[in-house]
Formats: sequence, structure tokens, C-alpha cells
Amino acid sequence: MVRLDLLGMGSREVNRKLKEMLGSESEIDVVNPHSIHNFATALAGGATITVHGSTGFYTGGFLDGPTVIVKGNTGWYTGDNMSGGEIIVEMNTGSNAGPSMLGGTLLVRGNSGSRAAYGMKGGNFIVCGNVGRWLGQMTLGGRIIALGEVGQGVGESVYNGVIHVVDPGVEEKLGGNVRVIPIEDREKKEIEVIFKKYGIERGVDDFRSIVPKIYGRHQYVLFKPTHLKAVQP
Repeated sequence: MVRLDLLGMGSREVNRKLKEMLGSESEIDVVNPHSIHNFATALAGGATITVHGSTGFYTGGFLDGPTVIVKGNTGWYTGDNMSGGEIIVEMNTGSNAGPSMLGGTLLVRGNSGSRAAYGMKGGNFIVCGNVGRWLGQMTLGGRIIALGEVGQGVGESVYNGVIHVVDPGVEEKLGGNVRVIPIEDREKKEIEVIFKKYGIERGVDDFRSIVPKIYGRHQYVLFKPTHLKAVQP
């Protein structure tokens, strides 16, 4: 394990050093993050990066491979356009977490702000606490799991994908063009696998699913890149 102290460093220098370390290190411990913005953006590889503290906006943006564990909070746009890997936030995220995700897993063990998983296209977005308005708005694919209360407008204009919820009052909070249906046994088993992996102690029997009310209402082509390459900012 190697230690990286961010004291006095800017975002570009931090990400340049992380990219260099990913070529030789499997575990990177980060200290003194001081809520730095753009942390761990556009990184590829298989290392685990553990942050002892909080980070700012755009944490893990365009991530493609590494596991980023933040033992604190993150700001807005966590996991923006991530295509692979994992982001695990031990506390809370700001608004717009997981926008336009293509793949990977974003796990928030606390609460998340409004517009989480906006325009999501693939992967898993999991919130163990409560989440604000417009969760999953304009989602095109992937899986969203909300273990707490959801805000108003949940699932607004979802085209595809699924939002699993336990909030008993969700029918009064639905956005347009979505409906609530019973969760399938297959989906329960898939969620159980995810929960076991991340140590989430929660049953799945009371989950329900939010899905589009009318499939095919809008014509669109979902872009699915066959090769994704991280670009150094």
C-alpha cells in the first residue's frame, strides 16, 4: 500500500499522480483530501483508492475500472459518466450523483441529494439512506436501488431500466410516464447478490419496482460503446 498526501496539491497534479500510481500500485491510501474537486477523474485500472476524508464536485467522473472508497462525503456529480469500477461513499453525496452512468457501481451508504442517477444508462446506483427529488429522471438503463425514502418526481420520464424502492408512500411521489409493479423473483436474487457483496444487511421482500408506464413512447437509440478509454484531464 502506498500513501498519497494531497496537502497543497491541485486537482490536475493529484490525478496525474494517481494515474502514475495505478501502473504499479494495487492499493492507494489518500489523506488530507480537503474536499478537493475533480478527484480520481478519468482513471482506468484495477487499484483500490481509499480516501480518508471528504471530496468535492465530480469525484470519480469518467471512472473506468478502479475502486474509489470515500470515508466521508462527496459533492455534486459524483460518478459523472462513469463506465466501470466502483465508487463507495461511506457518508453522503450532494445532488446529481451518478449522472449518465454507463456502467460500474455507485454505492452511497448515507443520503443523496436531488436528481440522483439522472440520465443513467447502465450499472448500479444504490442509496442506503434517503434520496431527494427526481431520482432516476430520464433513465435509459441500469438499476437503481433506494433503501430509504425517495423525494417527489421519482422516475420522471424513465425510458428503460428499473428503480427498486421500499418507500411505502412512493405512489404519491411518482413522476410522469412511470408505474409501480411487484418486484420479480429474479430481481430479488440479483439484489441479494449485490447486498452480500457490499455487506448491506437488508431483506428484499418489500421492494417494489418503478418502470416505464408506456414502453416505446419515445424513439431513441441507446449508445453503447464497445470500447471505453479514460482520458487524462
